[in-house]
Amino acid sequence: MLRDASRDRIMTVPGTGVAQFRRFVQDRGETGWGGRMCLFFGGRLFVTGFLYQTVWQDALQRKELHRLDLAFSRDQSAKVYVQDRLREQGRDVYDWLQGGAHLYVCGAIAMGKDVHAALLDIVAAHNGGDAEAAAEYLTRLQAEGRYGRDVY
Repeated sequence: MLRDASRDRIMTVPGTGVAQFRRFVQDRGETGWGGRMCLFFGGRLFVTGFLYQTVWQDALQRKELHRLDLAFSRDQSAKVYVQDRLREQGRDVYDWLQGGAHLYVCGAIAMGKDVHAALLDIVAAHNGGDAEAAAEYLTRLQAEGRYGRDVY
């Protein structure tokens, strides 16, 4: 899945499927990969759904993980999902992508569709509002191997 270890990486996952991203972070620590790593992680409840919590916290302290955005949908009255966190950080996400970052999405099909829709909104918002150009941009990232989706 990872083509260029020197590039920044944005990883998006709603709990299930996070093990491969844990491996990315571990590999970065073991091999000294370049580039920054950002994880958008979601689950239902912080107490039971924050898989590998100490791994992420330790990686943040060691600067192997540069950013961790969390979304736990059932911990408050208004549901919050990873796609909401992506939208909140849209400017940074877009800047990372413009700078050559790789983007990975792993999880359920519905989440994958919602994250893709959020990415279309983010790109459109920062490229002049052109939805068609946003779709072409994401298609180009996929063709370049910079937008990987493992949805099931």
